[in-house]
Amino acid sequence: GENVRIYFPDEGSAALARRDWTSEVPPCVQFSACGGVQLADTSKDSVIMFFCPRASEAEAAEELLYKTEEANADILRMSVWVNPLLVDMGVTGFGMAGRMLRERLIEQLIPAYYLRTLDFGALTRTWPQLFTVWQEDESAEGGYRMIKAMDRQPSNPEVIDIYDIANGIADEPKEGLGLLNALGDFVNGMTRL
Repeated sequence: GENVRIYFPDEGSAALARRDWTSEVPPCVQFSACGGVQLADTSKDSVIMFFCPRASEAEAAEELLYKTEEANADILRMSVWVNPLLVDMGVTGFGMAGRMLRERLIEQLIPAYYLRTLDFGALTRTWPQLFTVWQEDESAEGGYRMIKAMDRQPSNPEVIDIYDIANGIADEPKEGLGLLNALGDFVNGMTRL
């Protein structure tokens, strides 16, 4: 039959999953690593999952995805990325490599579920709903209140601006100064690194 293959960032994580999870999952679930030599028979993989790939594994994960898509086009139903962190300024940087990775791979992905904790709350998404920024609020039902909903994933500086505006620390950006505001946002973002 068909397989579900879960790729871990490294062989050690995949080996732990094989040891600890094999009795917990059906036999059609196979564990592999993004890096290293790929010896597994992937010809029956109909679902592939990348579990927490980091920027250092981005190239290998991208290669595995394209190779599987090409080889298994008739049976591959979906690819799932769980908590990917494929762009890291220390690894991919601001340069051409990071930009090309975003264009080739990251921008093509549709976040179905997204949860990122923040110092003041969380950024979430459950597809097909919008991305939402939440702030901790003891008086709100569930302990959080939504401060903004957006149709796209906000950048880190945008999330901070949303919090600042919602809490009166900053004002809404003024219309008409788009270039200057963008330049200011860029400089602020660079100083936060």
